[in-house]
Amino acid sequence: MNRRRFLTTVGAGAAGLVAGCSAEPTDDATATEGDSTDTPGSGSTATDGDGTATETADGTVTGTASGGTPLLRVGTYPSFVDAPSSSPGPWLKERFESEYDADLQWFAPESSMDYFLQRRQQGVSIDTDLFLGLTPENLVKADRGVGEGDSLFTSVDTGALSNADAVVDDYRFDPQERAIPVGASYISLVYNQNALDERGVDAPETFDELASDPYENGLLVPNPQNSETGLEFMFWTIDQFGEDGYLDYWSELMDNGTRVLQDWGTAYDAYSNDEAPMVVSYSTDQVYADRYDQDMARHQVGFLNDSGYAYLEGAAPFTGTDRMGLATEFIDFVLRPEIQAEIAQRNVALPAVDNAELPSDYYDLVYEPEEIVSFGYDELMGNVEPWLSDWSRQIATQ
Repeated sequence: MNRRRFLTTVGAGAAGLVAGCSAEPTDDATATEGDSTDTPGSGSTATDGDGTATETADGTVTGTASGGTPLLRVGTYPSFVDAPSSSPGPWLKERFESEYDADLQWFAPESSMDYFLQRRQQGVSIDTDLFLGLTPENLVKADRGVGEGDSLFTSVDTGALSNADAVVDDYRFDPQERAIPVGASYISLVYNQNALDERGVDAPETFDELASDPYENGLLVPNPQNSETGLEFMFWTIDQFGEDGYLDYWSELMDNGTRVLQDWGTAYDAYSNDEAPMVVSYSTDQVYADRYDQDMARHQVGFLNDSGYAYLEGAAPFTGTDRMGLATEFIDFVLRPEIQAEIAQRNVALPAVDNAELPSDYYDLVYEPEEIVSFGYDELMGNVEPWLSDWSRQIATQ
């Protein structure tokens, strides 16, 4: 989840999802942000199951090979591994190594997937076997980055994945089955009911209401140029208003005092500091708020037009890995129901499979829309850059 990540200053009531991407929780009292997307964090030091970590110029490496034991090197975004007590990474490493004759080494560069794409474009070895946390838009970006007929990632033999049939159909995003879904969440509004009560209004139920007078100066949005959360909110508006109408809608939002902030962390921090009563975030917001006994009135979740945009993350082997078999075994392991359930809780997200059993009260805090909105691979291919370029030219300059 890409993303998806939670932060920070718990006493101030700050919380939010990952990334990535992104939607990644930490229970530390420190924020990890400032990079180009929500999903990758700052590259802050992570601690693995053995209590060891290495922070390199390129990113965080956790775990070391021992003797002749096979080493599986897994790329991901920093917040997947940087909070030892809550991030899924350290727990996943310990559990995997306890069952398999292999060492797992995390590698979490600050620029996340972009790091690997840039090395591939430069003709430099990637030295990593697979990436966990790949979003649909980043898969498209990678495919466009390496050119037609080539791919940064290679297809998985799904026949070797024992729980592949349980993957939720709406979460499958790669027609070539290179990226196997491993987690999900939904983009939504998070709002402060106390603040809306002071305005004498309920939460907006439609996009049109959101841009109306009662919600003037009421919304904070992560910048789609820097944030996968903001980018997917932009996709959501394109689905609603079409390619010919979404910029007009954004103009209405901006005319109504909507603020576009650097990234998800910046927007959520501003929301937590009562700079506005609503922020674009994730529908799992209450999971983290409940974990830290927050005032739930400040963590209400709302969908627009009964829909929510699906934030999806997958695991995909890198083309050229010489440990394809072990990489497939790792993906098979990650898809197991009990592993999916644990990852979802630690990542404050949803499992990608329909047979993971979570505590009954978990779903009391997680909201799902009546209609799932998401663009498929073919819709994103060739469109993300023009959509974002048009948005940047017309909206970001306001």
